[in-house]
Amino acid sequence: MKLVDAKVLDAIRLELTSPISVAPGESIRIAIPEEGEDASVWREAARKRFLDAYDESDAIYDRL
Repeated sequence: MKLVDAKVLDAIRLELTSPISVAPGESIRIAIPEEGEDASVWREAARKRFLDAYDESDAIYDRL
């Protein structure tokens, strides 16, 4: 998954801050937090638990 910031131009159009590698006509999914929903709680939990998903023997993740 790639996170890309976008500016809301109006109710149906967004302006991306960087290009995406998706062909015209393909669909993408956009998640928009509801008003009052604090996404920082979820981000912090994901950051803290990220490496728990990998086995200690997975040396590729040692430098994270």
